Amino acid sequence: MGGDDEETDAPGPAPVDGQEELAVPKSRAGRAWQRVIPALLVTAVMVIFVVQNLHKTKISFLTFSGRFPVALALLVAAALGALVVFLLGSVRIAQFRKAFRRHQAHHDTTRGKT
Repeated sequence: MGGDDEETDAPGPAPVDGQEELAVPKSRAGRAWQRVIPALLVTAVMVIFVVQNLHKTKISFLTFSGRFPVALALLVAAALGALVVFLLGSVRIAQFRKAFRRHQAHHDTTRGKT
């Protein structure tokens, strides 16, 4: 078949003016910054939200009631929702791990038999 579509092991273009191309290796610090920047943006959005919603409103839950800032009530509700999702996710991950260990144990016992 031949042609220009075949891959070759030829090196890429030669460096300009005899300089070698430098590749910066990935590091933990670089990956940490990739996580810190979105967290800072989320924090900034939350601070703006809190500052804009400082007025108080009546909150009632079961037998408890009181006047709280709207932002505090919503942040507590979001935190409780996140906690529920975290707990349910943790249970599901534990189920997957248990099933995987069971599968591995079954696979190891049947593998030895020939």
